[in-house]
Amino acid sequence: MKFEYRVRDQKGRIQSGTLEAEHKSIVVQRLQAQGYYIVSLKEVLQTSNDIQFNFGLHSFKRVSIRDQMVFTQQLSTMLSAGLSIMRCFRILGEQTPNPKLRKAVQKIKEDIEAGLALWEAIARHPEIFSGVYINMVRAGELGGVLVPVLERLSYHLEREQEINSKVKTASIYPALISIFAILVVFFIITFVMPMFIGMFESAGVQLPMPTRILLSLSTIVKKQGLFIILGIALLVFVMQRAGKTRQGRLFYDNMYLHLPIIGKTVSRIAVARFARTMGTLVKSGIPVLQALEVMEGVVGNAVIGRAISKACASIKEGQSITNPLAETGVFEPMVTQMIAVGEETGSLDDMLMRMSDYYERELIHNVDALMAVIEPVLILVVAVLVGGVIIATLLPMFDMINLVG
Repeated sequence: MKFEYRVRDQKGRIQSGTLEAEHKSIVVQRLQAQGYYIVSLKEVLQTSNDIQFNFGLHSFKRVSIRDQMVFTQQLSTMLSAGLSIMRCFRILGEQTPNPKLRKAVQKIKEDIEAGLALWEAIARHPEIFSGVYINMVRAGELGGVLVPVLERLSYHLEREQEINSKVKTASIYPALISIFAILVVFFIITFVMPMFIGMFESAGVQLPMPTRILLSLSTIVKKQGLFIILGIALLVFVMQRAGKTRQGRLFYDNMYLHLPIIGKTVSRIAVARFARTMGTLVKSGIPVLQALEVMEGVVGNAVIGRAISKACASIKEGQSITNPLAETGVFEPMVTQMIAVGEETGSLDDMLMRMSDYYERELIHNVDALMAVIEPVLILVVAVLVGGVIIATLLPMFDMINLVG
């Protein structure tokens, strides 16, 4: 969904723009994380032409984590080499390959020339740069340690890219195998089986029970195929719409975390992302309360986001952040205990980064172990499914051979 907003910055200037997000609350969190006061916020209704245009240019407009990582690395390298920030953005504006990011870089350069700070210029592009990115740049710029913060941010994006790539790569193989199995079964029961059945019936062969079941399924698919497809499409649409509501998102995210076998991997991803991002923010000099407010909008899991919201309220009341996180059931006791120790010793950032390293290693191990289990099981299921369909199709042939003999 696209939202149109008008905000007032800390200097009292009014700014406006549009931002795409799954829910209105996410837009509110992003804008507030950037230090803006919201004047107005409303959803922009898209026409059919707008929707078609957006679908057509989706890949063209997207700025990936890798694009951001390369941009951050280049900016950090040039600044550490002594180049002025204006020269850095002039070079980046010429050589950035992603057209959307290149346009944003050029606009950031113009805003800096107009007198805005770097973080303020970046904050005008929330559809590209997350709240984490903006707040880290702000902390680095105000603290006079922009280059180290950019290096830390670059490492953070690199780790995020590695984890995302690992998970996506692991999910491709099962998806392809499942699609292949569905297509093979659909082809057999829709096109192959009717030809054999006609031959068997003309020969007076009694069809066995498995063949009759598949024949009935084939008839249903041929006669009601369009309605089945429309029904599936409608179900997917309704589930997607439900997932964009707050309660629906909470339900789905909670379900993912408690799925057998897969749930543990999803939990590891969420905890590793939380620990790394939170640790990076705190290590960059951002206060714990502000870091948690930023995390609530970018953690990527509604259940953990709700726990972070409770942790923010707990801190405002002078209490610890440990209990609200422990109540989610997502964080293992080791995580909450290490956070508690980090709070008591004043080394929360180091503790979070250590947890991040540990859970990322565990995550990679879990994904590899999960794939080692899923691959043979999936192959076995596909073999039984396809083999069963083929056997049910050919069973009458043996009866016909016996009849002829």
